[in-house]
Amino acid sequence: MSVLDIPLRKVLQLFYASEPLRITLLKEDIRLDRKKEEGGNRSKGGDFYLPFWSDVKKHIAGDADLSQMTSDRIRSNKRYRRLYPLLKDGIVELLNAKLRWSNEPVRIVPERIHGNLQLADLGGTIRIRDALHARVRGEYTRVVYPYFSEDPALSEEGGRLGLWAMQQALADVDPNDARIIDPLRRTFFSPQTTPLSGNEGSVFREKYASVITDWERLKVEE
Repeated sequence: MSVLDIPLRKVLQLFYASEPLRITLLKEDIRLDRKKEEGGNRSKGGDFYLPFWSDVKKHIAGDADLSQMTSDRIRSNKRYRRLYPLLKDGIVELLNAKLRWSNEPVRIVPERIHGNLQLADLGGTIRIRDALHARVRGEYTRVVYPYFSEDPALSEEGGRLGLWAMQQALADVDPNDARIIDPLRRTFFSPQTTPLSGNEGSVFREKYASVITDWERLKVEE
């Protein structure tokens, strides 16, 4: 049932993936679901990106250096060797050139930011977990959600859909504080740089309905 209970970053990837990649991702989910139904563990070994995201928060808070932590992660697990350095470089550039947090006093707010976007008409739940919650210069707050996928890049429309979903799911967050970052492309999206058009809800539902349709069809075929 993972497509009906899915992280925002993953559903955005499915929205814009090429047809072959989308089919591959959905088939993998179906196999994992069936493994769980048979009493197995659905996990593929934990969230590949979670350790990196944890290190980013420490780096922003000034508690440790992201370059050193990335090197330590790679020494501990060779799976990280290729992507983690690319993500690290992207994060550093975003902080320096775009988010402009590199020389600012930043406090990571301890309260975790979680929320669900319930799409009852489609029977689905879009999950937002562990967004970065930061207070910059003691003046303003930012809530940052990462899009990590290599393929596809997050388009401008995808950024707007992601921001819309964050604004709907995170009721206690000022809508103007939402940010989505794509570290591999050194891009970020905010309501100020990527204003919403007003049709994001209908576009999101249309794309999500298409994902569910493909998922249901593939379940029968597999």
